[in-house]
Amino acid sequence: MAEILKIVVGPLEVNCYIVFDKNTKEGVVIDPGGDAEEIKAALKDNGVITKYIIDTHGHFDHVGANGLLKDALGCPVAIHQEDEPLLEYAHDQAIMYGLKTPRQPKPDMLLKDGEDISFGRLKMRVIHTPGHTRGGICLYMRAQKVIFTGDTLFAGSVGRTDFEGGSTKALMDSLKRKLLTLGDDVSVFPGHGPDSTIGEEKEVNPFIAGAGGFE
Repeated sequence: MAEILKIVVGPLEVNCYIVFDKNTKEGVVIDPGGDAEEIKAALKDNGVITKYIIDTHGHFDHVGANGLLKDALGCPVAIHQEDEPLLEYAHDQAIMYGLKTPRQPKPDMLLKDGEDISFGRLKMRVIHTPGHTRGGICLYMRAQKVIFTGDTLFAGSVGRTDFEGGSTKALMDSLKRKLLTLGDDVSVFPGHGPDSTIGEEKEVNPFIAGAGGFE
């Protein structure tokens, strides 16, 4: 059985998720944007054996604690191959916003669309969803009817496309072809803000409802 813990971290209030198998205790950390000590405490309190640190994309607010957690836990950092350059730029990007993010270690795993990440008896499918960034991904747990959408899809909104590497056309295509084709009962755990479902977003999200061909 899967357990999902959400910790809101960093000055931009990123949703960091700890997902683990309640039986084996093996798990992953998704988008550790900051507050490494709080994340480590949650892992320890729940007895989680961290197998991977996974970034849904490379923006500084989602990756800030990568290095500290990697050093403390001894587990690999994974990101889509097209967002690897953003990790190198994360420190400088934070400075542009008047914030501080440590320089990031190089990723240990470069993810590709369609591959599975296994931990315990659980499995996540990597879905490449470019638009917010070139290498943005969502992580789909089919058996649990859960998807972690990073900054691709939010409750009532979608990710910005005005950053370097962003594309409104690519984002809309990612939503239409890769996310909205999932079941309406799939729970959406986004990179910021409250949870939702695919079905609810089809009905109320103005970026989706206002776009043609999504029926």
